[in-house]
Formats: sequence, structure tokens, C-alpha cells
Amino acid sequence: MSIQEPYLLTVRQDDFFPNPRREDENFGTMICFHRRYQLGDEHEYFSSDDLLEELFINASGGGDKGKQMYDNFVDSFDLHPGTMVKIQAYNRALMAEIEKSYVVLPVYLLDHSGLSVSTTDFNDPWDSGQTGIIFASLDKIREEYGVKTVTPEIRHKAEDLLRGEVEQYDAYLNGECYGYELYKNGEVVDSCWGFSGAFDKACADIAEYLPDGYRGMIKDLSEVNDAPSVIQTLMKHARIQVAQAENDCKYHNCTKEFDAILNEIQ
Repeated sequence: MSIQEPYLLTVRQDDFFPNPRREDENFGTMICFHRRYQLGDEHEYFSSDDLLEELFINASGGGDKGKQMYDNFVDSFDLHPGTMVKIQAYNRALMAEIEKSYVVLPVYLLDHSGLSVSTTDFNDPWDSGQTGIIFASLDKIREEYGVKTVTPEIRHKAEDLLRGEVEQYDAYLNGECYGYELYKNGEVVDSCWGFSGAFDKACADIAEYLPDGYRGMIKDLSEVNDAPSVIQTLMKHARIQVAQAENDCKYHNCTKEFDAILNEIQ
């Protein structure tokens, strides 16, 4: 909460922030697999193998042709028995083929005192691991950026966009969603919700919505932990505004009386 007359600013957690993987129109597709949690986008894949098989087939032209190429690819590795070295080589080769038609990033999950997701490894062998991927086809990237060729620069931009979607989803999972209300003379004159991310980042975004000359209010926020204190502060601010209004009224009335006397003298 911050006060800079005649404004009072409150910033609070947004308890009704929608799931960005359900409500938003996303650039990427996030597919995750977990035995206890439903994460990312809704899907009907039974396993990650099914997902990667479909992506490989699509990247190979789709249909019977793509399916035949996938079968030939799998047979070429002879994964029976599937040693760790063979499996790792197979996975690298599989992703190399898929990435000819898709931009793909891993999605890692940290399950410890809450859930957190990232496109980089949490380096916690006990409570974290890869739970899925987020991807976008090159066709969709061409459409998004209005280009005919996906250059390395465009690919990097697409990767940043995918990382941003994972960060937004991470903020949702962690409840890092905020909104503000701006009071003037005791009345709400502006409010906006849905600022996601770390609190400092959300506040920086909120500051852009404040009136010119009052954006510094965001730096003077003081924490208020209980509802009665919030109400008391709002009431105190309202009383200040009422008192100021009364003074202004008295001043204007006195001015009118003085003008009337001057008119009579003249």
C-alpha cells in the first residue's frame, strides 16, 4: 500500500488469475506427463513416446510416408537390448529429426513445497526432472513472424517466446499473480489485474499504468498483512479527503461572502 495525495495505491495477489494454458491463446504447445498432476495443455497422449512419434511423423511429411520413415528410423537403432548408450543416441537422433520442423524446449518440474516449471534443469535429482516439452512448428513460426524462412535469429525469438510461456505458467503455479487498485479522493479510479511473475517484475509493470508523476508510488509500497489494517488505512485516507473537501468548501464560501461585501461597497 502506498499513499501520495490525492492517490492511494494498493497491490494485492490476484486469487482469480486464470490458468494460462487453458484461457490464453498460446504460441507454443506444452505437453507434460506426470502420474499425479495434470500440467500444461490438455492432451490424449498415453506417453512421451507417442508424442515424439507423432512429431517425427509430421516432420517427415505425415501420413503413411511419415509412419514408414519412423519405423525405419526405429529399426535402424536396434534397441533390443536397449543399453543406456543406445537409448541416449536414439533420443538425440530422434530430436534432431523433429527439430527440422519444430522448435522444441524441455519442460522441467520441481516438486518441493509447491510446483515450479522451467526450461532449464533445476539440478535437483530428488525432487525434479523433465516432465514434458513445449514446441511450435516452423509453419506456425513463419506465420507468427511473417517470414518465409526461419533463420537462426527467428528461431531464437521463437525460443524466447516459448520460455516466456513457461515462465508465465510457472508464475501461475506459484501464485505469483497480482493486481492493483488506485484510489483518488476515496474512490477507485483505476484497477487492473493479471500481472504475473516475481513481485518486483509485477510492480514494474504496474508502474506503467499509474498516472504521470505518481509512478514512484510503486517504490514506496508498505506491506499490510491483515484486512483490518487495510480497511483502517482506506478509512483514514477517506477522512483526509473529506477534511480537505470541507476546507475547500469553507474557503470558497468565505471567498463568495467577501466578494458580496465588495459588491455592496462598490
